[in-house]
Amino acid sequence: MRIFFLLILNLYSFLIFGYQAKPYDFPKPVDTTSKPINTPDREVKELRGVSFDNSFDGARINGLSVADTSFIIRMMPENEPINYSPWYAFKLWSKKDTVVHIVMDYSKFKYGQRYWPKLSNDGVNWTRLDESNFSYIGDSLRVRLTLSLSDQPLWVSAQEIQNSEMVSVWAQEIAAIGGAQFKAIGKTTLGRDIPMLEYVAGKKKPTIIVLSRQHPPEVTGYLAMKSFLERIFEVEDELSLEFLKNYNVLVFPLMNPDGVDLGHWRHNADGVDLNRDWAYYNQPETRQVADYIVNFAEEKKSDIVLGLDFHSTFKDIYYTNVDSLVSALPEFTSAWITNIKLRVEDSEAKVSASGIGPPVSKTWFYTQFNAVGITYEIGDDTPRDLINVKGEVSAEEMMKLLLNK
Repeated sequence: MRIFFLLILNLYSFLIFGYQAKPYDFPKPVDTTSKPINTPDREVKELRGVSFDNSFDGARINGLSVADTSFIIRMMPENEPINYSPWYAFKLWSKKDTVVHIVMDYSKFKYGQRYWPKLSNDGVNWTRLDESNFSYIGDSLRVRLTLSLSDQPLWVSAQEIQNSEMVSVWAQEIAAIGGAQFKAIGKTTLGRDIPMLEYVAGKKKPTIIVLSRQHPPEVTGYLAMKSFLERIFEVEDELSLEFLKNYNVLVFPLMNPDGVDLGHWRHNADGVDLNRDWAYYNQPETRQVADYIVNFAEEKKSDIVLGLDFHSTFKDIYYTNVDSLVSALPEFTSAWITNIKLRVEDSEAKVSASGIGPPVSKTWFYTQFNAVGITYEIGDDTPRDLINVKGEVSAEEMMKLLLNK
């Protein structure tokens, strides 16, 4: 009778909630329960005839004041502890043409500048600030920018701004070209859509998973993912067509919409690093994405064979699982990385393999599905044309290997 009751209960749970990702006791657990965050005021503020705009999605400054001839911008993370990835983005303009000095002050945080300032006149096209207009002050916890202003807004940002609206526009364009479906699989804590692209080759076809932007500032990884996906969905190409006949593709291009739009350094709106939440899925983003993947695999009777998670760090690097974690594609990782390096000029990316440690996505793919898991990191300052090439080549070499070409 008890067994019958449990079977009925399990069936009811499935009908209501669907399949759910299995919890896994990783050897190095991380507390991913929600934590308080600080959220700067979103406003346009004028000082001495210069206006500062902190109101758009992706913006972040934590305080603004004037000292002598400089404007002081205070920089603080959403909460701590946090890794070294200080994000900033703002717009400014002046009633009359002028040159201003901006001091970015990190003194309340133990780290200084990480991302070299990028400038834009339209929020779309970006250039690096000239070195002659940048200097460190004292202990390097403060830096000075010299900027020429007019009555037209000048955007200043740690990296190119790619907020949730921009990501959705791109994803919908790719879906229209490549025959994928664009949709939201759920909501974040603050009610933003969690977007995805779903391409279905058919039932019992194997599936690859692509993730990006678990960490908001990691724009270079996102740029690599864009060119990677654009190559896969190049539907007039023979290699792409054959691949899309044989593989399902699930893409989650913006795992952390709240964090991105709030200008967070690392975490989501609940103050948590999403790439440490792949054990118990305490956060809505990881829970919904993990469950969606599991449900898809069950409903399509599909094997998840590969999970690629695009990130950014100081230099290009591939974080892989150690060879002793024998996956469904045991030879894939080394062959893929080798082939990329043979084709990409100036490809000096390192490879770092590790076993099952903290609950990150690359080992979740293995523990949940016995799939290959790779964290694909792009350097903060990797040239953007090289990022595009690496993304395209990575897609081509993946498709060739998975098609045994």
